Amino acid sequence: MAVDFGNVPQWITAGIAATAGLLAYTSLQSQRVIARRRAAFDMFLKTETDEKMLTAFDKFHAGILAMRKASSVEVFCTSEDKETRDHYFCIRKYLNIHELIAVGLREGVLDADVCYFYWGDTLTNHYGDAKPVLDFLAKREKNKYTYADLHELNAKWVARKAKATG
Repeated sequence: MAVDFGNVPQWITAGIAATAGLLAYTSLQSQRVIARRRAAFDMFLKTETDEKMLTAFDKFHAGILAMRKASSVEVFCTSEDKETRDHYFCIRKYLNIHELIAVGLREGVLDADVCYFYWGDTLTNHYGDAKPVLDFLAKREKNKYTYADLHELNAKWVARKAKATG
């Protein structure tokens, strides 16, 4: 008497194909996570070793000191004085780096945990330091969406820090 396997071989083939598809999907997801982490690591390595980035960091802090000495943030941000304008634009240039990180996180290019654990304090501290400039820009119609991703990321990271510290 012959055993009739009917359509069992077809089900085995379908099972093997489904398993292969699942493994391929899992592999792709794993590669995406690794790529995001690598991109974040590469970016932060550059921020810590690139001479221009280190100079931008120093100029940001000099700009913050100049902003605090100004009679008002409006005067600081709109001054025609070359030295004051240079300080203002140094703050903006460094804030652009933070905005780039925020956009990279929103678009899924950078790994959120790597960025938070390495850059969380830096971003939230610098956001707080530059808050008068950020507020001034947000009040201007032509700039109201400038640094929108940075505002959102800062709020998330401040809340995350608060939750972590209880």
